[in-house]
Amino acid sequence: MIRRAQIADLPQLAQLFDDYRVFYRKDSDLSAANDFIKERMLAEESVIFVHESGSDITGFTQLYPIFSSTRMRRIWLLKRFVY
Repeated sequence: MIRRAQIADLPQLAQLFDDYRVFYRKDSDLSAANDFIKERMLAEESVIFVHESGSDITGFTQLYPIFSSTRMRRIWLLKRFVY
């Protein structure tokens, strides 16, 4: 099932995000990963959708708002995180 992420998803989301960063050769920092995701959600600086299998979050995607000068409006940048 795919649904919009909620604050209650933070523990699993942070772990997936930390795993994503480690894959790209960054040092693991679960606390910072949690803080980063939490800040984006609370400030509504991104929209996160999760893929859920049972009670496990198995993947997520994150959308970031940006502005298009030519369209003169906000558009969304899709960052794909697949697990």
